[in-house]
Amino acid sequence: MNVLKRLTLVSAIAMLPAFAFAQTGIPAPAASTPAPATSPATTPAKAAKHHHRARLKAADKDGDGMLSKSEVDGAKLTRLSKNFDAIDTNKDGKLSKAEMKAFRKAHKAMHKKGATASPATPAPTPAAPAAPAPAK
Repeated sequence: MNVLKRLTLVSAIAMLPAFAFAQTGIPAPAASTPAPATSPATTPAKAAKHHHRARLKAADKDGDGMLSKSEVDGAKLTRLSKNFDAIDTNKDGKLSKAEMKAFRKAHKAMHKKGATASPATPAPTPAAPAAPAPAK
């Protein structure tokens, strides 16, 4: 009987820290609190897309929704400037959203195929094999 009392007492003492720890846990958030809204730029890809749109919008100084060569050069949009003539498919001197989207789509397709040239630049032709060296 004395052994049973000791075992019970030791068990109760051993369990005290566990009960104390369980009661000091972090409370769960209230159910009525709405979850924070996610911003449109939550992923790196979305953040980059948002950044590019903002740069293009800022470059459009006259607000016509199109970019002229002078607007592209003034905004230091080097890739657009370098490929301006290739992107401007209707040759009106301005880049529309549709023209930029078509160029980007073609450029992306070329990268998927493993090509390194831009859609405006023809792929380099392979060089002719070198002639064998004369025998001595």
